[in-house]
Amino acid sequence: MNDVINSCLMWAVNLETPVSLGCLFDSEDLKDTGIEIDSHITLLYAQGKVIDRKNLLEEIHDILGPDDYNWILEFIQGDSSYRILDVFDLGCFENDSDYLVLKLRKETEVYKALSLINKSLSIKYGVTSDFAQYTPHITLAELQPGTVKKYLESDVVRLVLEDSVYNFEDLFISYGTANEPVDRKQYYLTNYKCLDRFFRLLRLKKEIDEL
Repeated sequence: MNDVINSCLMWAVNLETPVSLGCLFDSEDLKDTGIEIDSHITLLYAQGKVIDRKNLLEEIHDILGPDDYNWILEFIQGDSSYRILDVFDLGCFENDSDYLVLKLRKETEVYKALSLINKSLSIKYGVTSDFAQYTPHITLAELQPGTVKKYLESDVVRLVLEDSVYNFEDLFISYGTANEPVDRKQYYLTNYKCLDRFFRLLRLKKEIDEL
């Protein structure tokens, strides 16, 4: 049993689609976690490290400076929704599993801020990554190897995303082992939309279970 604790700093995202994401995928193509209902962007994944959550907001403030830090907080507190395909591109990662994802565009201010946070915290905590480049993204689904291409080329997926919106929610961190996701503990760093997220995840889980 792997009992090494990992830390994962994330930004919760409310992803609003006109139909359930589960309707877009063939059940035999889904793997392990399947549809990702807990939409988020990972800011930092620290394998084998327990990063103290108490000072993280202060550290992010120091990294971004007061203006950009307050700009991030305005995103979190705000109720405005934004069109997904205005700042995200549909893409994928292929490894032991295929992942259909939304990749944040490099020219956006949010991408620049998250990249700076990732780089600065990685240096501070000695975090190394298996990936050559930090790619902030939202995962839509984990798929069987070799199946993601048809969803990248799907007109139905494209039409659904064109009519989908998102808004940013709270920053949070999770601690747990890589092999036991159900045991991971999550702690909010900001507390503006916690209840909204809690009840939405319950609803989405029920929808996925009923498909």
